[in-house]
Formats: sequence, C-alpha cells, structure tokens
Amino acid sequence: MNRSLRLVVAALVVPTLSACAAALVCWPIHGGPLGPQLLIFGLILATGISAGLPACLTWLTPDRPESEN
Repeated sequence: MNRSLRLVVAALVVPTLSACAAALVCWPIHGGPLGPQLLIFGLILATGISAGLPACLTWLTPDRPESEN
C-alpha cells in the first residue's frame, strides 16, 4: 500500500472508529439529557483520535534499513 493511500485510510479510519465507540457508549443514555451525552461522546472521540493519530503516524513512517538503526 502506498503512503498516500495509507494516509487517507488513517485519516478516515481513526475518527470513524472513535465516533463508533463513542456512539456505542452513549447508546444506553440516548433518551437522557443532551448535555451529558455530548460530553461523553466528545471525550471518547477526542481520546480515540489523540491515541490513534500517533499510532497512525508510526504506521505511516517509512521503514529504515537495518544499517541505519
């Protein structure tokens, strides 16, 4: 997979997975007040993105030959 395709996949997958996780956590309280739902959703989304982006950057970093390590 080339680098630009990896970047697009990472840019789409990380926020999508974070939003899905947040939606699953917020589902039991979907009938409740909107404030706590938005707070929980936002915290999970931000945590997922902030944890996922460094992992994606590591994944996107080109491999170095063994002689440079």
